[in-house]
Amino acid sequence: MAKQKGKALPSKLIIRSGRWVWTTMWHLMMSQMAPRSKAGEYLRPESQFRNLVLQSEKSVDPSTDSVNSSAEVYPAAAGRYRLIVGWGCPWAHRTLVTRALKGLEDTISVTFVTPSPEAGGWIFEQPEEGCQSLRDLYQLAQPDYTGRCTVPVLWDTQQQQIVNNESAEIIVILNEAFNQFAKQPDLDLYPEDKHEEINSWNEKIYHAVNNGVYRCGFAQSHFAVFRR
Repeated sequence: MAKQKGKALPSKLIIRSGRWVWTTMWHLMMSQMAPRSKAGEYLRPESQFRNLVLQSEKSVDPSTDSVNSSAEVYPAAAGRYRLIVGWGCPWAHRTLVTRALKGLEDTISVTFVTPSPEAGGWIFEQPEEGCQSLRDLYQLAQPDYTGRCTVPVLWDTQQQQIVNNESAEIIVILNEAFNQFAKQPDLDLYPEDKHEEINSWNEKIYHAVNNGVYRCGFAQSHFAVFRR
């Protein structure tokens, strides 16, 4: 006696259901990772930790545009600070390049994090300051912190605080604040007479190249990718 064959679900229904589930879950995930405009365009949030490290003989002039008037100032010291970076982050790469060019390998240590799909963020290969993930570290520094937990991070091991998590400012700190410890103290990657030109190019490259990758990858509509 032949076995009675069960009725299979229509392939169109399966495809539509799968597409709906995937799209819904993707939008939910991206809403947590990547803030967007009404048009679906990725909007990069401002970095939240914007403090400074200065040589002891220097002082902060709050009248300058480059200085955050509410920033705390940390003293330059060898062995006190650590860079927390991920290989998959281009923003972290330029802090590593600056550290190497200035010869600060013996002054500032480095800890690497890796992305974890299960954890939904960066995790440490080995526990750092008792923390398993970068979010744990952010909340160690600021227990009420609810923002994005990004790399690179310039971490103060003495006070267990995030000094800065804005790569553009970290590379200036590495270039200027640790010259007394640097193997290449005379190498100035941000000369004063070139500030205007460097800032201009940085603005152009930032939008078109550096952040352009994220705008494409995190855009939640095709229109948002091509609107600029």
